[in-house]
Amino acid sequence: MDQRHGELLRRLAVHDEQTFESVLGIGLSAVDRSGLDATTASLVRFASCVASGAPVQTYEWSIAASFAAGATLEQVVGVLVALAPLVGDARVNAAADDVAAAIGVEISSPVHR
Repeated sequence: MDQRHGELLRRLAVHDEQTFESVLGIGLSAVDRSGLDATTASLVRFASCVASGAPVQTYEWSIAASFAAGATLEQVVGVLVALAPLVGDARVNAAADDVAAAIGVEISSPVHR
């Protein structure tokens, strides 16, 4: 690992105020600071919406931002699949309804096995 990244992780772990100040909004955008490409960063934001149980309006915003950054519908759905073992089926089930609403897909009945 690059020493610069290791030092940043150390400072974040000890809640260094100066580091948090710089990370939270002075200067570069969050995408620039993260080192991620715009598509990946937008999908991470979408994942955080799912993990936190955000309202449908937030899904609409984050999915639109993901599409604008070049993400595909397959990648957005892939985020839900990847998150399922981490956040649980109830969270992903609720998110799937909200994602469907956000992209204009009507889910008429639950899937029965």
